[in-house]
Amino acid sequence: MAGHDTYEPPPRPRPRIETGISRRQLLRLRLTDAAREDIDYDSVTRRVQAGWDRAGHDRLLRAVEPVSDVVAELAALTPGMRVLDVGAGDGNLALACTRRGAAVEACDLAPSMVEHGRARCPAARWTVADAQALPYPDESFDAVLSTFGAVLAPRARRAAEELVRVARPGGLVGMTAWVPRGLPGRLDELVETLAPLPTGVRSPREWGRQEVVGRRLSRLLEGLEVRLRTVALRFDSPDALFEALLAPTPLSAGHREALRPDLDRLLASCNDGAPAVALSARYLIALGRRPS
Repeated sequence: MAGHDTYEPPPRPRPRIETGISRRQLLRLRLTDAAREDIDYDSVTRRVQAGWDRAGHDRLLRAVEPVSDVVAELAALTPGMRVLDVGAGDGNLALACTRRGAAVEACDLAPSMVEHGRARCPAARWTVADAQALPYPDESFDAVLSTFGAVLAPRARRAAEELVRVARPGGLVGMTAWVPRGLPGRLDELVETLAPLPTGVRSPREWGRQEVVGRRLSRLLEGLEVRLRTVALRFDSPDALFEALLAPTPLSAGHREALRPDLDRLLASCNDGAPAVALSARYLIALGRRPS
């Protein structure tokens, strides 16, 4: 791991006293709401689920596992704390939390991930669930955490609100996202040139921008901090890296072949271990507390 920076979002603006709104503004808001209802979020949710339900994720999940130890450490977990791991994959963060004595529930959108997670971390209670509609009561957990999982939800604000909803007042909420530079941070940008998201759906890579995280979470959490960290990702070869990174994407074999030259150029710009692969992958950790 390398050093980190800390981002402090600007203070929340004071609410305006006047609440009047013109008919033109009201019409524009109604049109915006109607347009939002027409956005095809569901197809993206199915796309994410199908991608992670496929086989072939073990190498990538093991490579990023050190991030979970960092998150669990920053969360300052103590024995008996109730923790929810959202978008848990096959259990990296759940394992890190149970090792610290937490009582862990874990959920993932992909049934195969939940199955593998139960096998790797039987101490946690596992559920198939969508980060955009978590099946837990309000104020259920002392800490609600996610490493690279919740950021894949196409309804970004709804997912953030759900993480906060199930945290108790004063409880910790934390999530990670790749910085959209190098690899794997720019992968979504390249994939979306061949498999575009529906109109109106924001790319998950936006979660990797400090200003976006601040805007989305500062209205929901107190004491929000966004830290920049680095994790060393190592693979035996470029082929092994690309196979791992592209496994959850919706790309066909032909699209993968078409994308390979761009991926090779991007890898050449950030690989410290040629002919094998050694990446210093940058990611953000956002941590804050639900208002008491």
